[in-house]
Amino acid sequence: MGVFTTFIFWGFEIGFDYAFESENAKYLGAIIGLAIGYIVKYNLDKKFVFKN
Repeated sequence: MGVFTTFIFWGFEIGFDYAFESENAKYLGAIIGLAIGYIVKYNLDKKFVFKN
């Protein structure tokens, strides 16, 4: 599961870097990708790891 969220992070970072060709856009993509990755990881952990 961690590999999937890492690819989300990298995808947004690299995608923003190629789309906007700016150092700031790369960092913005990294922040967005990291946030989405953490949300996905939280929901996956809640569903599979911390079951009642």
